[in-house]
Amino acid sequence: MVSLLEKEERQIGERFVDSVMEAIREKVKQEAIRLIVREAAVKIAKYLGMMNKDYAIHKEAGIVVKEKIDKTDTVDIYVIFRPPEWIEIRSLLVKSDEISGEVMRECNVLETLMMLSNDFAELSFCMDKEGNIYAKQNILVGALSFDLFKEEYDAVYISALIFRKEILPKIKKCIKDYEEIRGAYAGII
Repeated sequence: MVSLLEKEERQIGERFVDSVMEAIREKVKQEAIRLIVREAAVKIAKYLGMMNKDYAIHKEAGIVVKEKIDKTDTVDIYVIFRPPEWIEIRSLLVKSDEISGEVMRECNVLETLMMLSNDFAELSFCMDKEGNIYAKQNILVGALSFDLFKEEYDAVYISALIFRKEILPKIKKCIKDYEEIRGAYAGII
């Protein structure tokens, strides 16, 4: 009976130690992530300074840089941390409510963007679960260097520039043509 009680007390003690150790591991992990993100943020601020970029820091959005597309148009480029390992550089190109799914299919928008991403290494387009279209690149935190950051940042900017100056006007023309055809046949059918 005594040995059974001792064994039970030992098991309770071991479970307690295991739970305390797990809590400590989790706390150390969270602190390590915080330090990694902080170090990466300092590097990114330094790199943006080296690139002569003005930026703002937003708690929700991360680092935001306004880039000129032309004399009247700008695009926001976001640098976002995806703990524990990734830095994401992206720019919103078109919101899901700006182009209907029907028009996206009719004008082959996604097919065009995917083919461009395939044909040109520096162009990278993606869509989130809400249907918003982005230019996007990712950097592994451990690989972060000035050259890599600048290359990926410039790739997002070039993707946004090409989208706004070349692709979007073609999409708008396709939308106009589609709506004209649809309108012409709407009265007939």
